[in-house]
Amino acid sequence: MTRSARAGALALLGALALAADACGYAFGSGLNEHDIRTVHVRAVANDTYRQRLEAELGAAVARELAVSSDLLPGDAATADAVLEIRIESERERTLVTGDRTAPVTEGAQEATVRVVLTARRTGERLVDHVVADRAEFRDPIGEDLTSARREMVADLARKIVLALETRF
Repeated sequence: MTRSARAGALALLGALALAADACGYAFGSGLNEHDIRTVHVRAVANDTYRQRLEAELGAAVARELAVSSDLLPGDAATADAVLEIRIESERERTLVTGDRTAPVTEGAQEATVRVVLTARRTGERLVDHVVADRAEFRDPIGEDLTSARREMVADLARKIVLALETRF
């Protein structure tokens, strides 16, 4: 590749990056700029009547952090940041009714969760997002509310970690 072709390619890449930034897109969350490498995940709060959903979501987020991010778990006293998760709403919905033997043939479970990441040293709120998910189930193919709940919790955990890793 000639010197002028290389310079042209670099100029094009720079222009594309500038255009993406101008459109509101960003690469990464900026947590490295704040020197955030470890995160303490507080116990998940639950404002709903759905019992044990907070325990399932907390465990799923801890697993997802280890698998899908560069952030490491930390304890409350030494972590660079504190992650707070609050389940704000949850509901079940009947999508298709059945008969007396199977009253619900298709349904869904949905939830909304607030995610707040705060730098421990400065107290600065680095992330504050609301994340939502909905998982459906179909009784005729062997799915039920339990399988929909598992799917919803896994999807919420992925979205929570994504909210920490990217600016969206």
